[in-house]
Amino acid sequence: MTCCLNPACQNPPNPDGTMFCSNCGTGLVVLRNRYRPIKSLGGGGFGKTYLAEDTDKLNEHCVIKQFAPQVQGTGALNKATELFDQEARRLQQLGEHPQIPTLLAYFEQDNRLYLVQQFINGQNLLAELQQQGTFNEQKLRELLLDLLDILKTVHQHKVIHRDIKPENIIRRGDGKLVLIDFGASKQLTATVMTQPGTTIGSFGYAPLEQMQGGEAYPASDLYSVGATCFHLLSGIPPWELWKRQGYGWVANWRQHLQQSVSQNLGRVLDKLLQEQYQQRYQSAEEVLQDLNPPLPPPPPPPPRQKNSIPIYLVVIPLIVLMGAGTFYLLGLTNPVRIEQKSANTYYKEGLEKYNNKDFRGAIEDYNSAIKINPNYANAYIGRGLARSDLGDKQAAIEDYNSAIKINPNYALAYYNRGIVRSDLGDKQAAIEDYTQAIKINPNYALAYNNRGLARSDLGDNQAAIEDYTQAIKINSNYALAYYNRGIARSDLGDNQAAIEDYTQAIKINPYYANAYNNRGIARSDLGDNQAAIVDYNSAIKINPNYELAYYNRGLARSNLGDNQAAIVDYNSAIKINPNYANAYYNRGNARSALGDKQAAIVDFRKSADLYKQQGKESAYQDALNRIKQLEK
Repeated sequence: MTCCLNPACQNPPNPDGTMFCSNCGTGLVVLRNRYRPIKSLGGGGFGKTYLAEDTDKLNEHCVIKQFAPQVQGTGALNKATELFDQEARRLQQLGEHPQIPTLLAYFEQDNRLYLVQQFINGQNLLAELQQQGTFNEQKLRELLLDLLDILKTVHQHKVIHRDIKPENIIRRGDGKLVLIDFGASKQLTATVMTQPGTTIGSFGYAPLEQMQGGEAYPASDLYSVGATCFHLLSGIPPWELWKRQGYGWVANWRQHLQQSVSQNLGRVLDKLLQEQYQQRYQSAEEVLQDLNPPLPPPPPPPPRQKNSIPIYLVVIPLIVLMGAGTFYLLGLTNPVRIEQKSANTYYKEGLEKYNNKDFRGAIEDYNSAIKINPNYANAYIGRGLARSDLGDKQAAIEDYNSAIKINPNYALAYYNRGIVRSDLGDKQAAIEDYTQAIKINPNYALAYNNRGLARSDLGDNQAAIEDYTQAIKINSNYALAYYNRGIARSDLGDNQAAIEDYTQAIKINPYYANAYNNRGIARSDLGDNQAAIVDYNSAIKINPNYELAYYNRGLARSNLGDNQAAIVDYNSAIKINPNYANAYYNRGNARSALGDKQAAIVDFRKSADLYKQQGKESAYQDALNRIKQLEK
């Protein structure tokens, strides 16, 4: 049998000896006179996949991937081609691992690209879950040990998979797992491990930094491993929770399990599922170490009987310094060598504690590292971050100063000092720091974005827009920069341009609740309240506790004359935030419009009290005036 390779065809198998497809009439081919397609396995946005026979290897099964992208525009086609080519290169690079498919061939024929890879005879974990039910803890541990061992090799080759999920993990007949589909993978450079890339991955399984900034790290894959484990333990696809809660679901994943897990596995999954990548495991090896904690030491030998050692043989051990950093414990037996920790060891321990939010413990370790090596610039940076997180901003600035004194070209130190100075309200000094960071690294997109924020806070929205534009030029998938530029454009009254920016941010990250909310505001300002309500609905669907979206939807509904629905929205906003003065005030307006004066007066009084507590004198007087009007 030979299968048709026309991507527009239903690809039926055709009997041997047939020259043309019985369905579409396209000529049937054996690729390179060797790889005979025999069955369609399905397709996606980039093309179709076929089961095939390798006629040079006694008709051994293999898989043909045909590049037939369903994209429009030259840019999209070039990107799709790059990703397809990338998959071939990754398979060539990683295929020596016994649990990663081997690349057999990559070529162009009849003006179309083809990739041929090893066929894995087995079932993916999603199908296994559907057939056998949720995994128990033992089965999940076995999966983790196997999968993490594969990821160790992948990451050692400086490759990030970027699309780990149950469908992309196959269990072979021998029980071993195989990681497939490297079409979304990304190569890291030897020197820069955090370069932003294209936003790729599967909703629910892909981490925040991948979806919002297009960045990928080893820790990004580890988040996807955690999300995969949750799916297999609970039977609930993470994207279902993500649609309702965004990344909020990771804080309470346990409540969705049908059976509890041990403290050890729970702690491992907690750390895998941290929203911020800095707080996750940074390597597969770290996860393996926590899954396999060291065995407890053997019990001490039984005590000797009293007086079993003659008193004259008792020797007091001496500690003798035998060179810098090395001590020897001398006694009756051979000397015991005790190594003093190095500055780098203290620094790594401090980083681990910082990632676990033990900021005080991290500071102690950084102190030790600096004491051993007073010129350890990274330790000053780490200590500054920890001090900043503890609220000691001034001490953090001193640490960044020290790092800059050691290394005047340390862009990260200027950037971090700028953040702290901005937090302290000194926007001009922050701008100077971001400018210096950009001078050192002209491609520092984050510094452009933050300088834009500081300039916007000082009222210079035009300069802020220039910074956001430069950040976008460096990283075209920088959703936050589009969002911030939208705010600046809206502040300048250009709501149409703002809408375009919010739309682009949403295109990059379809679950960007703030972008939906702000686009709704811009649309409402342009008089399109109905479209605004659609945006607020999306924001609320992503984040059901988004009080501002409820409030704004209430305003839009009130503008459309539906005050009863507006009151329902204001109720929701107040339920989430009982001190939401504006929500009480506008609920009073809606109740007044419906003729319920007494209820309106209660709302205005509540809003007046809150405005007074918040120091908003003008709003306080306005609320009092509304009460007087209704009491006449």
